[in-house]
Amino acid sequence: MLIYLLSVKREVGDDVYMVNYSKVSAESCECLECLAEAYNLFALFDTPANVIFADQFISNIDKFKDIFTQYFSRENIFFSCKCNKSYALLKYASEQNCGVEVSSNYELNDALKFTNKIIASGPAKDDIYLKNSIDNNVLISVDDIEELIRIKEINKPANVLLRISDLLGKVSRFGINLNQIDLCLDIISNSLIRLEGFSFHINTYSLKDRVDAINEVIRLVDSKKINIKYIDIGGGIPTNYCSKEDYINFLKHNNKGMYFREHFIDDYYPYYSEIADEKALDYIFKKIYKKLNEMNIEIIIEPGRSLLTNVGISIYQVQYMKHLSNGDNIVVTNGNINCLSEQWFNSDYLIEPKLISKNNGKNINILASVAGNLCLEQDMITWRKIKFDTIPEKGDLLIYYNTAGYQMDSNESEFHKIPLVKKYVVKKNDNGYLIEEDTKYDCK
Repeated sequence: MLIYLLSVKREVGDDVYMVNYSKVSAESCECLECLAEAYNLFALFDTPANVIFADQFISNIDKFKDIFTQYFSRENIFFSCKCNKSYALLKYASEQNCGVEVSSNYELNDALKFTNKIIASGPAKDDIYLKNSIDNNVLISVDDIEELIRIKEINKPANVLLRISDLLGKVSRFGINLNQIDLCLDIISNSLIRLEGFSFHINTYSLKDRVDAINEVIRLVDSKKINIKYIDIGGGIPTNYCSKEDYINFLKHNNKGMYFREHFIDDYYPYYSEIADEKALDYIFKKIYKKLNEMNIEIIIEPGRSLLTNVGISIYQVQYMKHLSNGDNIVVTNGNINCLSEQWFNSDYLIEPKLISKNNGKNINILASVAGNLCLEQDMITWRKIKFDTIPEKGDLLIYYNTAGYQMDSNESEFHKIPLVKKYVVKKNDNGYLIEEDTKYDCK
């Protein structure tokens, strides 16, 4: 069950349209009790802080498992660990028989502490990464024909997927060209390599494109008269952060007056999709499961963001409120631009933060953007002008919701030698909730 918070449209002036919409899981809300009175609870964490809700992560995995069991005899869910660096997520994923998709030797070594059910992805795999994958019987998603040749030269049994580049006529810098597949099959036939299947990643959130790409792989398998076990469709399963109405209205009213120094942004992640999360997987499977079952081919998915829906929040402390000569207001916090990675894509994180007041400040509406603690003009956590119902003061807390997927730690940096943000894990137990630092889950 989800609890929707502050899903209220608010018009402010003639040129600023504000929508404050956030959703957190019932478990998260119960854990932290009433958000309106939660300052003392949030203050338990050293800020800035990232908080992971383990039970919600397990629940999300179970929802995807339920879809798999409706169509196939086995589920093949691989958590894409690049979307969050939490050790706890690796632990709970492995306990749920959920594999891990890694993209570097460093991620591989962390994942191996918890499981051997791993897919090694990523471009530019060096020999150390390849040998480590082979020695641990990891399934390798081969990105280039030269990489396949290096695997052959290692001369050990290896299980691979061939990542295809130009499905649907869309050329990518990743993967192997379709016209190189025959050469790859020749290399494999004279080696200790076992071809387990094909993989692809589509850089959109189109479900139809994924169905079409699966059918194209099926035609390829038929034409080459080869047997494979897997088709890995990667990630890109959309997840919803808000209601359809709120998202459409925001895009409709989006204008430069809504941003600090008119820093207009119009490139946003699709914060709402008609079909999302496990329902998106259900849509795909309905289209292709009969043919795949006839061919005894299994689907692999590598969701990141959609497995982390409502799994995390980020907490920053207000340092002071700054009133600029041009009339703009800035809430300065102890977080920074590297704490919400949407800025890395020259975008803005569309979910507005919740202000938790330390002293129940004055009920005066004010518009303000949110800045960080770096010596950079562009160090803005939120460029948009947020409507606050009280004036933010030193010691108040700003809570950003649903940040576990590709937000809270993707772009971490020790700029100014500031330590990385601490990550905490909240998990139900017999006595209520256990809160631990994520580093305690590191099986060194």
